[in-house]
This record gives sequence, C-alpha cells and structure tokens, in this order.
Amino acid sequence: MTRTISPSLAPILEQLELHAEDLVTTERLDELVHAAGIGSSARVVAARLRERGWLLTTGERGVWEFAPAAAAGPYSRGGPTRLLRSFLAHSNVVCGLTFQAAAWALNAADRAPTRPEIAVANRGDLRRMPKGLDASVFAPHLPYTRAKGVPTLQPASILVHMAESPNRVRSWVSAQEWLPEIAAEVNIADVFTELEGRAATVRARTGYLLQGLRADIAADIPRPSTTTWFGPRGPLKRHDNHWKVADTLLPFNPRDLHPATS
Repeated sequence: MTRTISPSLAPILEQLELHAEDLVTTERLDELVHAAGIGSSARVVAARLRERGWLLTTGERGVWEFAPAAAAGPYSRGGPTRLLRSFLAHSNVVCGLTFQAAAWALNAADRAPTRPEIAVANRGDLRRMPKGLDASVFAPHLPYTRAKGVPTLQPASILVHMAESPNRVRSWVSAQEWLPEIAAEVNIADVFTELEGRAATVRARTGYLLQGLRADIAADIPRPSTTTWFGPRGPLKRHDNHWKVADTLLPFNPRDLHPATS
C-alpha cells in the first residue's frame, strides 16, 4: 500500500523515522509540531497521519503506533504487548505481565494469550486498566523485570501469583506446558522473598504446586495445619494429605510432574 507524504507532514515523519519512534503520544506529537513550525494542532496532525496510514490506533486515547516506511504499509508491529505499552505510555499504574503472558514474554511459553494477563499492584488502579487486558490484583515483592518492552513478573512472582489466585489462571491445561520452564528458573531465596507476609494458604498452595517440579524448594515451605482449597469449593479432583490441599481445579496432579531443570 502506497502512503502519501505531504510537504507539511514530512518534517514530522522525518523525526519519527529518525528516532525510531514506536508509540507516539499527543504530548510527543505536540513537541514535534512546534519544532517544525506547523500551525495546526497536534490532534489535527494526528488525524492527517492516521488518514494516510502513518499512525495506527492503539485502543488508548492520545496514543498511536507509528508505522514506519520499513513496515511497507499501515501494519502494526506491536504484537500482544501493544495495548499495555500504549496504556503505560501515559499512565503511572504499577503493573506487569503475569501468568501465560509473562511466561511468553520470558520465552517459557510458545504463544501469548489473546487477552494478556496483567498483575496490577493495587486494587484502586484495577478499574483503570483497558478492557482488552485481563487484569487482577497482585503486588510482587520482587522487582519487575522487563520483557517484550513491558514490565513483567519474575518467575518466582508468577508462581506465587498462581498460588495466591489460582482461579485467575485462565487455563491450567496450557499452564502445564510452560510451568516447568518457569519453575526451573526460580531459586529458593526468591520464592521465600515473594511468600514473605502472605497468607498460610498461599504458602500451602505454593508448596503443593512445586512439590513435583521443585521438591528442593517445596521441602523448605512449612506444612499447613489447616485445610486449604485450591480452586472454588466443590467436588474434589484430589486431596493432598501432606499439604492439606483440597484441589477442585487442577487437571493434573502436581506431585506427578517431572522435576524441572534449567
């Protein structure tokens, strides 16, 4: 597809290409408009660039994706993280990829989910998240890492989030494919840092989940004194006497998983 470049827009496109811009905010476009001495407003310029296929909508107001000449047309390069990157371009919400989205970003899962799962650090920000993201509340104790251009939970944080909110994992069948890769990357210090101050039920579920994959870590997690549910209360798939876990959710027995190796 051929995209036209008007003389008035050429300085803007030149700067976007020169700085290899990815996401362009209204504020950034306003800077470029003023620097180029263009009399039109940033929003008018944005509309013209959208019409010509140089800026693509992202789902976030005031944020566009730049489609450079190398894209050979108005085609997105953003992939599964585009909406989150667009949201974070003008938001101070503390959040990061979790579950399968994080596993994919960390190269442990082959594919990203259609709706990337996001761990939001506080409940107040949950309602601010775009509807195209699957957000839940989880504040990691470990710092976020950065993967695929966005904040992402570290492996130990992913595991503890799974143990804290097992009902939020969209597919435990899919999780069984990438869970060993994530488990292989964690160390005992990180797991205990992440478990610090959390409920005994979270520790019990973490031990239950890791007992086959990482028996070395599970062995150091204190055994619970009361029953913990893994999933909603209902008919049991299994009961683990060691961890006192009543499991109504998992399509596999964690005890039977092969030890994970890095």
